[in-house]
Order: sequence, then structure tokens, then C-alpha cells
Amino acid sequence: MEMPVKFSRFSIITCGALLLAAPALAFACCPSGGQGVSVARTGLGESQPAALDLSADPAWQVYAFEREGVSYYQVNDLAGEVKVIIASIEGTFWTLPAGKREERVSLPSKSLVLPKSARRSVVYRGAGFSLVLYASGADAVWSVEPAASGQ
Repeated sequence: MEMPVKFSRFSIITCGALLLAAPALAFACCPSGGQGVSVARTGLGESQPAALDLSADPAWQVYAFEREGVSYYQVNDLAGEVKVIIASIEGTFWTLPAGKREERVSLPSKSLVLPKSARRSVVYRGAGFSLVLYASGADAVWSVEPAASGQ
């Protein structure tokens, strides 16, 4: 014997609203598009931007920003001083004139000579590249290193 099941209008409307809201809630959860990196849209150049610290090295703070298809990665020291800002579009990298002094940055398109006997420190590791600091005393070079294939 079949028994008819009745659903209230409230239940149907509630279920429909939840189904329609799910994509918006997923985006609110993961504004990076599910890439695992939370990026901000404002605050670039600030000493303490309202963004997550993505640094792989506790001696530095790395913040990611994105606007109009350009990704920006800002590195601050622990005092909040901006040291370097790297920008990228689809694997092409360049630096922005930021901070109190010009930092030396080795890019995939323009490699610099690294300091002799430099200590290597991975400051940021992302899906497409790593930002590494090679330092020997006061001599330092920041290096954008493409991720190895398969990572």
C-alpha cells in the first residue's frame, strides 16, 4: 500500500534556497577558487595588511593579493617593513618598486649571481613557484624559482 508524502511549502522553499546558495557559500569559503591560497584584493604595500601570512619561514611575513588577473606577493620583515613585492601573470614575474631600499631579486627571466656560501631559506612555497632568500651576511638575493614539474 502506497502512502502519499506531503511536503510543506516552507520545506520546499528552504531546500531550494539552500541549493541556490551553495555555490555562493563555497566561494565565500574559498575565494582563491579552491587553489588553497587565500588572497586579498586590497592592502598591498601596507605594513600589516588584512591578509593571511602565507610564509614558510617564521622570520618573514608573506601576503598574497590578486586584482584584475595580476597576482602580487608582498614580503615583510617581522617589524612590518615591506622588503619586496613580486608580481606575476601566468608565469611571468617582475618586481615592484616597494620598500625603503631596492632589494636584489633573481627572476626566471633575469637570473642574478647568488652570494657565495649563501644560506638558502624558502620564504614562500606556492603551486607555481617558490620565493627563496639566499643570504650571506648583509649580502642577500631574493629568488623566484619555478616549481618543479609534478609538484
